[in-house]
Amino acid sequence: YGWGLGQPPADPGVRRLQELSEADVMDVLTRVRQQYKIDESRIYLAGHSMGAIGTWRIAAKYPSIWAAIGTFAGAGAPATLERIRHVPQFVVHGDNDATVNVQGSRAMVAKARELGMETVYIEVPGGTHGSVVAPNFPGLFEFFNRHRKGASATQQQ
Repeated sequence: YGWGLGQPPADPGVRRLQELSEADVMDVLTRVRQQYKIDESRIYLAGHSMGAIGTWRIAAKYPSIWAAIGTFAGAGAPATLERIRHVPQFVVHGDNDATVNVQGSRAMVAKARELGMETVYIEVPGGTHGSVVAPNFPGLFEFFNRHRKGASATQQQ
């Protein structure tokens, strides 16, 4: 329930929604860490649509947490990728997405590759906003399974 990629809205109440949505994500992570025995080297972040926009935003804000990230039909601010250049990413978008233009993911992937980031990009021909998610979950989970925070690509193979 954020505002996407633009500037924060002038209304402080509306602006607070972005802060609360981010706090929700981080609160869930805090509770999981407290209540379960988890492998700190295998914490991942993924989202679809506004969740993908939030994934890129939150990953850049808290870059030391994530072993890898995944985005479906999202967009981001390419300048923020410098902060997460060490975080592998799995990106999926359909080229027929009428809700979030595929150019948003293309721009993020282009910048990621320029920075030498490990990036898997799947652009689905004819894929719509929602049709690209479920068929690509197995690939996302395989990608996550191959990545641990702090391990080099050769160590993870």
